[in-house]
Amino acid sequence: MLIAVEVVSRDRFEEPADYAAVRIPHYWRIEQDPVHVYAYELGEDGTYKLAADSDTELVLEQPFEIRLSIVDVTP
Repeated sequence: MLIAVEVVSRDRFEEPADYAAVRIPHYWRIEQDPVHVYAYELGEDGTYKLAADSDTELVLEQPFEIRLSIVDVTP
């Protein structure tokens, strides 16, 4: 299982495209001010599709089952 996670990405287009080109199936982007988590899955067409996003609680089944309270990890 591969997952790429970026905190406060400056490049919201080129870097995800690079990850998709090498077929990393899951990509998460964490933004700050306010904290917000975006989770993407690689689609059959080779581009990322939004799987979930939240500023309170992230709930996913892939790449693993997770229920992450964003409020609890926010400084």
